[in-house]
Amino acid sequence: MGIIQRGKSNSIKDLLVKIARREHLEISEGDTTPFSIYASAWLERKKATLARSTYADYRSIWKKYVLPHFGNKPLCRVTRVDVEEFLGSLPDISAKRKNNIMVPLKCLFNDADRRGEIDESPSENIRRLKETKPFIDPFSFPEMKLFLGHVDPHYGPYFTTAFLTGMRPNEMIALKWSNVDFGMRCITVREGRVLGIEGPPKTMSSYRDIDMLDPLFEALRMHRQEVRAGSTYVFPGKTGRPLEVNNLRKRVWYPAIAAAGLRRRTMYQTRHTFASLMLSHGEDPLWVTRMLGHTGLDMIIKHYGKFIRNRSRKDGGKFLEGLKEAEASATGMDGSSAGR
Repeated sequence: MGIIQRGKSNSIKDLLVKIARREHLEISEGDTTPFSIYASAWLERKKATLARSTYADYRSIWKKYVLPHFGNKPLCRVTRVDVEEFLGSLPDISAKRKNNIMVPLKCLFNDADRRGEIDESPSENIRRLKETKPFIDPFSFPEMKLFLGHVDPHYGPYFTTAFLTGMRPNEMIALKWSNVDFGMRCITVREGRVLGIEGPPKTMSSYRDIDMLDPLFEALRMHRQEVRAGSTYVFPGKTGRPLEVNNLRKRVWYPAIAAAGLRRRTMYQTRHTFASLMLSHGEDPLWVTRMLGHTGLDMIIKHYGKFIRNRSRKDGGKFLEGLKEAEASATGMDGSSAGR
């Protein structure tokens, strides 16, 4: 008989209490604990240990994908085939997103396995899908100018900042005036906004100080004078409320791309544009790494190596130029010594 039948001591409420208290649930061969009940309780139990944005994402994954698929199927009867079918049933979204969806599901099964709620995890040895490398399609200087000339003027300062700092969209929409230091010409990145929730960056390297280039300094100084009085955020929406990335992408970014007659690109290309333009104009890769908040040069080389100046020449080109300069200098010194 199922544990959710009336008259049974193991009611749904009792089950939730047990899971919340991390108590062992005795699962017998005939147990019919619904997956949906266990999964919902598991997520609530994890809430205290997850970042707010991560919890919000997991909750969205549960509601949109996981619970509708597994429903009230008994937890102990979910098989590897069921999990594979779930993975195959996901809509036409990126492999990266599918892998992200599988993360909390695998954690749930592994947790249930460790606690003895199931015999073994049905997600064991299910490999991550191969993710495609991000397509880097940066703007040229003329394209960047063309875009800024066609975007809604209210959002011009936002995209000027995006192009000239390489900041991530979630960092941009969370940026506050308290993090903009005009005296030091510096922007401090200390938080981001994901799914409407603000929180600290996930990696230490994302905590960073960004140099304000002269054009950006002037643009933000003017923007500060024009922005709605009392606004905490540097880039509020027209109503004064914080921006939302998806709305910004659909209602501002893509319309401006179309109006400018430019090739359709993702909004993340502003970040790639910053990196590619700086590197192609000879800026120090270490400086670019710091500005982007990457952990090391390997990411810069991997994604933007082709934009680094002189990469099209044979290795050692800069060294040979320096050697020639040193030899010319030495020859000059010898000549002046001989004339003494």
